[in-house]
Amino acid sequence: MTSLRSDSNFLILNSSGEVITWNFYKPLQEFGSNLEKKIHPSQWNWAIPDSWASVWKKVKSPRKKTSFLKVGYITQKKEPLDLEVKIVSLENDHILLLFFTNFESYFSETPSIFLQDSELRSTIFQKSANAILLLDPDKDLILEINQTASRYFEIQNQSEILNLPFSNLLAQDFTHFEYTSRKKKILSGETPSWDLEFKTLRGKKFWGNTSCRMISTHLNKIILVQIKDITEKVNTRKSLLEQAGTIAEHEANLNAITENSEAMIWSIDKNYKLLIFNSQFQNVMQDFYHSEISTGFNLFQKELPPEIAKYWKEFYDRALSGEKVSVARKRPNQDGTFIFSELSFQPIRNTEYEITGVSAISVDITDKKLAEEKFRLLFERSSEPHVLYDDFGIFECNPATLKMLRCSDKKLVLGKHPIHFSVETEKEKTNELESIALEKGSYTFEWVYKRFNDEEFSVEVTLIPIIIHQKRVFLSVWHEITERKVYEDSLKRAKEIAEAASKAKTDFLAMMSHEIRTPLNGVIGTVSLLEGTFLNTEQKEYLDIIKSSGQNLLILLNDILDLSRIESGQLKLEIQPVSPEKLTNEVVNLFRPMAEEKGLVVESEVSFNVPNWIISDPYRLRQVLTNLIGNSIKFTEKGKIHLSVEAEKFPNDKLRLIFHVKDTGIGIAEEKLELLFRAFSQVDSSTTRKYGGSGLGLTISKKLAELMKGEITVKSQVNSGSEFSLSILTEKLEYEIPAGVQELHSKNLATSAVISIQEFQFKEQIKKFCERNGFLVKMARTAKETIRIIGEEERIGVFLTDLNFPDMNLSEMLNELKKQNPSLKLTVILFMEKELKDSYYLVTNSLFNRPGFQIFMMFKPILLEELSKNFEKAFPIKVLKKEKQNENKKLTL
Repeated sequence: MTSLRSDSNFLILNSSGEVITWNFYKPLQEFGSNLEKKIHPSQWNWAIPDSWASVWKKVKSPRKKTSFLKVGYITQKKEPLDLEVKIVSLENDHILLLFFTNFESYFSETPSIFLQDSELRSTIFQKSANAILLLDPDKDLILEINQTASRYFEIQNQSEILNLPFSNLLAQDFTHFEYTSRKKKILSGETPSWDLEFKTLRGKKFWGNTSCRMISTHLNKIILVQIKDITEKVNTRKSLLEQAGTIAEHEANLNAITENSEAMIWSIDKNYKLLIFNSQFQNVMQDFYHSEISTGFNLFQKELPPEIAKYWKEFYDRALSGEKVSVARKRPNQDGTFIFSELSFQPIRNTEYEITGVSAISVDITDKKLAEEKFRLLFERSSEPHVLYDDFGIFECNPATLKMLRCSDKKLVLGKHPIHFSVETEKEKTNELESIALEKGSYTFEWVYKRFNDEEFSVEVTLIPIIIHQKRVFLSVWHEITERKVYEDSLKRAKEIAEAASKAKTDFLAMMSHEIRTPLNGVIGTVSLLEGTFLNTEQKEYLDIIKSSGQNLLILLNDILDLSRIESGQLKLEIQPVSPEKLTNEVVNLFRPMAEEKGLVVESEVSFNVPNWIISDPYRLRQVLTNLIGNSIKFTEKGKIHLSVEAEKFPNDKLRLIFHVKDTGIGIAEEKLELLFRAFSQVDSSTTRKYGGSGLGLTISKKLAELMKGEITVKSQVNSGSEFSLSILTEKLEYEIPAGVQELHSKNLATSAVISIQEFQFKEQIKKFCERNGFLVKMARTAKETIRIIGEEERIGVFLTDLNFPDMNLSEMLNELKKQNPSLKLTVILFMEKELKDSYYLVTNSLFNRPGFQIFMMFKPILLEELSKNFEKAFPIKVLKKEKQNENKKLTL
C-alpha cells in the first residue's frame, strides 16, 4: 500500500475494499496521514458514521462506470468538510475514488468517447505503430509499454522491462550528461524529438526517432515516449555518406594521378572546349598558343595554320564519331633534338551511351625510342648471332645469324623455328629449355645446329624471355664453340689415355707387389722357422739381417701399393665401429718398447668429451697414427711423445675427432714444412742418410686423412719439437661388441687344430706353428671334409682357414656345423688377403653374432707375433706355457 503523486485527490481500492494506492493534498492531507497509519477509510471520522458503508454500497451496486456521491468529514481540528466522491471503475476490478471539495462544472461535463471506453483507450495504446513507453518522471523508471515497444526491444515478458531505468535502453555511446540535459527540456514542458540509437534486451541495436512529452492528469504525471524505427533510414544515410566519401576520395586520387602523371592529360566537349587538363598539358599548350589557357578554352578558336588545325581536328572528330584513335608523332625540342610521343583519343560517353566529348593522353616515349634505337644498333652490328622468335617461328635476326648459318637471304630464315636448324629435333627438349629460361630469367646451354651447307657446328646458347608489344618472345644469342669442343674432345681423349696408363700402372704395381710379396713372405716365414732351431751367434746375426731387410722391403712394397691405389681412386674406406680410447692405447703400447729403448717416454690422454665409439676405418686410422708416432720416435733423441685425443661438435650431429701427436724432437724449419707431404721427398737429404725412410709415409697419411674428410696440420720449430694434428669427420655411435667376438673359450683345452688353407707353402708354415704349440693338426681341402673332421673329433679347439672353399664359402660351412651340433664351440682364425682389407667388413659381416664361434681375422702377410697373440686370447693356459719354452720367438709367416 503506497501513495502515488498526482494533481488529484484520489484513492484506489481493489474489489475487496483493500487500499491499493492514494494521493491527497490540502485540505485532504489528513486522509493521507490516516492511510500511512494503516487506518482503513471505514474507520475515518466521517460526519455520519455510516458514510463509508454508503460509499461501498454505492460501489457494489449495479451502476454506470462513473457515479457520484456526497459525504461529510470532521477533521482533527473539528472542522467540517463537505466532499463529493466520484466513483470510477478501472480494469482488473479496481475502483478509483476521486475526492473534490469544489463542485463546479467538472461534474456536469459529459464524458467523451475516449474517457468512457477504456477498451478503446487500451487498443489505441497497444496497437500504435510506434513504440510507446510511460516513464516515471522522478525515477526514470519504465511504468508501462505497448506491444510495438515489446517488439522493438525484443521483450518476451513485460516483467523484463518494467521498473528498469529508461537509460538502460540507450546505446553505450550515449552519455549520462546528454541524457540529463535532454530530460530537463522534457520536464520544462518542451516536446523535443531526437534520433537516438537504442539497444534491445538481446543486445541488438537500432535507431529510433524519439519524441518525448510530459503529461499531467488529476491522477498521474508521466513522460510519454514515442519511438519510430528509422534504422533503415539511418543506414541508408550512412551508406550515402560513405559513398560520397568514397567518390570524393576516388576523385581526389584521380586528380592526384592526373596531376602527378608525366603524361599530358586533357578532355574536351563536342565544341572542342577544354573540360579538364593537368599542368603538363597546360605548360605545353601555353607555349604553343602563347597565351593562358583555362577550362572552356576552345582549342581551335585561335588562328592556326590550316594544315595544323586540319591535322589535329581529324583526330578529335574521329573520336567524336566513336572511334578510338592512336597516333605516334615527334616534335622538335628547344635544344634541337626531337621529342617522341604516343597519343590516344577516346570518346567520352554519358550514362545513356551518348558521346559528349573526347578524352586524350600524350605519353613521352623519347627514352623508349632511344633505347629501341640502341638495341637495334647492337642487334644489327653485334658479331654474335641474335635471334628473336615466338610460337610462330623466327621473326627477326641480325646479319651475324645469316653469316653463321651460311645463308644469303634472310627470308629463308624468317618463319622457321630455331629447332629447324637443330641436329636434335625433339620439340619436348626445346620446351623444357624454354621453361627453365622463363623460371630463371635466362638460361645458358650447349646445342648443335646445322648450317645451310649441312655442316654441323656447336654453339653456347643464351635464351632470354622478353616482352615485345605485350607479347612474350625469346631472344636467343649464339656463341660458336666448335673450336672449344674440338679442344675439349682432345683433352678428354688425353685424359682417357692418361687414366688408362694410370690404371695400367696401378694394375702392374698391384700384380708385381703380389708377385714379389709371395716369395718374400716365404723367405721371411722360413727365417721365422730357422729362428726356432739351434743356431750359433753368427748364424742368428745373419738371420736378423735377412729378416729386417725383408720386413723393410715388405713395408716399402705396401706403401707403394697404397699410394698407387689412393691416386687411382681404388682405395675405399671400410667404415665400422671404432673405440678411440682403445685404438689410442693399442698404438701407444705398440711403440712403447721402441721408445723405451731410446730412453723416451710415450704417453696418451683422451679427453672426457670423446665418445666411447665412433664410425670410421680403424685400419686406416691406426695406419696414420702409427706413421705419425713412428716419425716422432725416429726424430726425437730425448724427452717424450704425447698423444692426445679431443672431440668437437659439428653441425648435423657430426663430430670432429682430433689427434695431436707432440714431440720434443729436432723440429722442422718453417720454409721446409711444405715439403713434408710430397711423395718420395724428405725435408733434408741428410735425413734419409741418418734416419732412413722412403718419404711416402706422410704423403699416404695426408691422403688417408682427406679420404676420412679430415686433414693433417703441423706446427714445428727447429730444435723445439713438432706437433702433428690429425682431424677426421665422424659420428658418435652407440655400439656393443658382437657377441660372437666377445665370447672367449677360456676353458678350452682342446688339442686338435684343423687347417684348411689352399696355398701350399703358407699351409705348411701354419701347420708347423700349430705343431710347435702342442696341437694335433688335421688337414682338410674342402668344406665338406672340414665338416666331417670337426664332427668326428671331440677335442677340436681351433680352425685355421681361408675365406672360401672349393665347394662353399665360410659362412655356409659355419651354418652347416651349427646345424649338425648346436652346442659346438669353436675358435676360427681367418686368413685374408691384404687387398680385401678395404672391404672385409662387408664380406665377413655375416660371420659375426654367431654364439659358440670365436672369430679372429688376420691379413697377410701374417706375423707370428700377431698369430701368437690371437692364440693367447683363445687358449691362455696352453699358449702361455709354450711361450715360456720359446721366449723371444718372433717369426713372420
